[in-house]
Amino acid sequence: MIALRIREIGAEHRVPTLEAPPLARALYRHAEIGQQIPGQLYAAVAEVLAWVWQLKRWRLAGGQRPPQPENLPVPEALDFMNEKTTDG
Repeated sequence: MIALRIREIGAEHRVPTLEAPPLARALYRHAEIGQQIPGQLYAAVAEVLAWVWQLKRWRLAGGQRPPQPENLPVPEALDFMNEKTTDG
């Protein structure tokens, strides 16, 4: 599986990872590379980006490692695991 291999390579190189399955599913389903993300995901993506910048600053300056973001808001309508299927 490609995702697993990406995580393995990241771990080998000590790249921090964040697991946020609902956000990952929503981005995979509703966003394209190089395109704008859906507005409903702005808050969650902004929290992840803020964490990334905090990590960069922590690596340069030291101190206490920033905590990973929790409870990233993803509307149910954008999480395909919650989509209802129709017959026909």
